[in-house]
Amino acid sequence: MANYDDDATVAKLKLNKISPSMCMAKWLQVSLHLPQGRTHSCYHPPTHPIPLDELKANPNALHNTKFKLEERRQMKSGERPKGCQYCWNVEDAPNSSGEVGEQLSDRHYRSSEWWVKDAWDEVVENAWDHDIAPRYVEVNFNQACNFKCSYCSPHLSTAWEDDIKQHGSFNFSDGGGHNNIQELKTIGLMPLEVARKDNPYITAFWEWFPNIYSNLKIFRMTGGEPLMDKNTFKVLDYIRDNPNPNLEVSLTTNMCPPDDALFDKFIEKIQGLEKPLIDENDPTVKAVDFKDLLFNKPEDNKRSVLFYAVDPKNGSKFDTWKQYIVEETLHGVDAWLIQPNIEIIKSKDIPQKFEGLGPCIDDQDNSFLYLNNYAKDPEWNKWNHLFENVTCKHISVFISVDGIGPQAEYIRDGLDWEKLMTNVDRLLTETTRVSVTFINTFNLLSIPSLGGFLDYILTLREKFGYDYQVEQKHKVLAQKIWFDVPYMRDPNWFNIQLADEDMLDVIQENIEYMKSKVLPDEEYGKSYHGFKNYEVLKLERDLAWAKEGGEMYEEELSNRLVRFYDYFNQYDKRRGFNFTETFPELVDFMREAKEEYEEKYAP
Repeated sequence: MANYDDDATVAKLKLNKISPSMCMAKWLQVSLHLPQGRTHSCYHPPTHPIPLDELKANPNALHNTKFKLEERRQMKSGERPKGCQYCWNVEDAPNSSGEVGEQLSDRHYRSSEWWVKDAWDEVVENAWDHDIAPRYVEVNFNQACNFKCSYCSPHLSTAWEDDIKQHGSFNFSDGGGHNNIQELKTIGLMPLEVARKDNPYITAFWEWFPNIYSNLKIFRMTGGEPLMDKNTFKVLDYIRDNPNPNLEVSLTTNMCPPDDALFDKFIEKIQGLEKPLIDENDPTVKAVDFKDLLFNKPEDNKRSVLFYAVDPKNGSKFDTWKQYIVEETLHGVDAWLIQPNIEIIKSKDIPQKFEGLGPCIDDQDNSFLYLNNYAKDPEWNKWNHLFENVTCKHISVFISVDGIGPQAEYIRDGLDWEKLMTNVDRLLTETTRVSVTFINTFNLLSIPSLGGFLDYILTLREKFGYDYQVEQKHKVLAQKIWFDVPYMRDPNWFNIQLADEDMLDVIQENIEYMKSKVLPDEEYGKSYHGFKNYEVLKLERDLAWAKEGGEMYEEELSNRLVRFYDYFNQYDKRRGFNFTETFPELVDFMREAKEEYEEKYAP
């Protein structure tokens, strides 16, 4: 965390040289909500419409809208765009010492991210109305979703939309409503009718995407459920056919698509992205058979080539799987490289050394090529294409789940917990370059199964630990299982600020449990079986925010308790659930909510 703060502090100083209100995300990051024809730079500003007339004239208007250009003008002039109030509130609040203006906000953190660095000068040197290619793109192609999560909405789920059309919106006893489709249309959140069939925003996206693709660093697909949309697979095919080794690809999924064939297809597409792009007719490829590109010891930064070759006549392993290390590597090389089966050769001798060698046909078929290229001479250039044609830098899958077992299924109606676990295991077993991040949108109903959720994370870390990711033409050790616990703000009638003392104690107990499983500093980078300090800090952040609910005035607390009972009473009737059976830990809380309800509204 300290390094992250340090980077943000450096970014703050650099931003201030441009303007006291400058933020690189306004130029370099974009979230696209194509069913609604809306966009924003990050999640904090409200979305704004993408005018079709702008889009027809210039597909770059998906990102460079006139509205956003005006916000950029304001930032470069030292003005504060209204939509960025979240960050202004953080910066204007006093820190722990009572100092104002010293707090770091998300504009500082985002401006310090790795994907910003190569575009910094372009932002600074060009005028505010300059069309720029984003480096971080997040896109929602479709609202199609088979889930009706308790805290979600018809504008993000067709299943929710169908529910509301069948049963009507939720009507509260205080006169309020929830998930009213007409109200959502009024504020521009429901999909546009023009986007229901042949969405012009998606058409514009596919005109725009090839033009920005080479500059992309992160591309993320959300939903709805992205596995239910053909454009998701079209993107994966595009990346396969147009390799971008600097690109991180990510997707947010519920891991339980309505058709198992969709998940099979997803696995197949990921496997396609993981394969090195190699021309089988290339004479250098014919020289050696290899299954995978292995990048070893990147910290050495040395010129080396390792071939495991085989005898083409009988298929036996050639030269006892001898390793060949080019002579230039030996200068300052670590002792681990000096082994009996290593033959030292000169780089110019590489082609002839392997001339005529055929493929490995043994049962394991695990012959491979290792190439670590730091040289510029022509002999090395002959081999460059064998490792540079990786399709993408890394693949991240974000999994939305807020608990375990029946409680998780209650929160996210449509979830099959056993199916989710099976699919997670398949994804991690059948792919090689994928990491998963569990997103627990932490709410009141998440608290009872928090301990089970943490144990599930540890179980996966024990089983899958870490893997290798491609980083600067190397495979480097990388964590495979991640998780996050961002707290849910809305609907406010079941966020964690309603937590009573017993629930707060449960959170604290799990914080202590995590601390007991934190790896010592010397184990970092060697094992990923425990928790990290920053993960503990995130849950402590959640607890601190929850405790702020204790300052809620009595009437507000009463109103939220009433809505809690009102909502989940209706939720149970619509979905065939039983709250108290599913959450025995919350029976007393529900009883209190019911008493508040009856006091106000019972006849």
